[in-house]
Amino acid sequence: MKVMLVDSNYLCYKSKLTTGNLEYNGVPTGVMFGFISQLITCAKKVQPDKILFTWDSKKSERKKILPCYKEKRKDNQTEEEKREWEEAFKQFKQLQKEILPRIGFNNNFIQTGYESDDLIAKYVFDNSSEQIYIVTADDDMLQLLHRAYIFNPAKDKILDKNHFIENYEITPPEWVSVKQIAGCSSDNIPGVQGVGEKTAIKYLKGDMKKTTKTYQRIKENRELIDFNKQLVALPFEGTKSLKEKENEFDMREFLRFCRDYGLNHFRKDDNKEQIRQLFK
Repeated sequence: MKVMLVDSNYLCYKSKLTTGNLEYNGVPTGVMFGFISQLITCAKKVQPDKILFTWDSKKSERKKILPCYKEKRKDNQTEEEKREWEEAFKQFKQLQKEILPRIGFNNNFIQTGYESDDLIAKYVFDNSSEQIYIVTADDDMLQLLHRAYIFNPAKDKILDKNHFIENYEITPPEWVSVKQIAGCSSDNIPGVQGVGEKTAIKYLKGDMKKTTKTYQRIKENRELIDFNKQLVALPFEGTKSLKEKENEFDMREFLRFCRDYGLNHFRKDDNKEQIRQLFK
């Protein structure tokens, strides 16, 4: 069984940045169009037997232990940009709550306090017998490559554990240790000062002289490194298993949705047949 796990927030963010300005009769539709378009592209590449969608919760368990978690993402936005993102987030919610269920994608998962990454990781660890492809560009997911594949739509590449080992010269589970030491600037997780991912890998491989200041700094920050593990290791403690339902893709309802929002590109005959085959 080939499963495609979609990091849905990632696809939505990517859509906002690429087609986010589209609208139909004054109603913003860019995120919807981009999401469906990329979903089709991903399904063509992966050819899955089933598709599951995972979503970030607005609340965060991680923020309870690190209040500054992801705070940087809110900085430097103008009022106009804030309004644009608020409008985009409405489409995120619409896709999750209304559109995907409406067209028969019944496996939409969200858990209060947890992220899409956590739900994906929980599914990966719970379903070792399945061939799993994760749709994302989030490098936190690299730690799962010993159990799954990653399809990065931005690079049009499928990554596996051999690709990871060849590029980083460590195993996928060791990526957690890299993040513990180096931190994560995009998530505002502080690492050891002056230590990036390449240096952390060098340390883990034993290629760093013990007499260097950097080596000593890493050794002296064991408390910070241990603390970071709960933030960077997937899934976050407490993530629940996903209870699946049968998907029942409804082509008629899909075409009605496209008509309602002016997404006429997907209603063309050639595209209709392709979509029917991909999601049957």
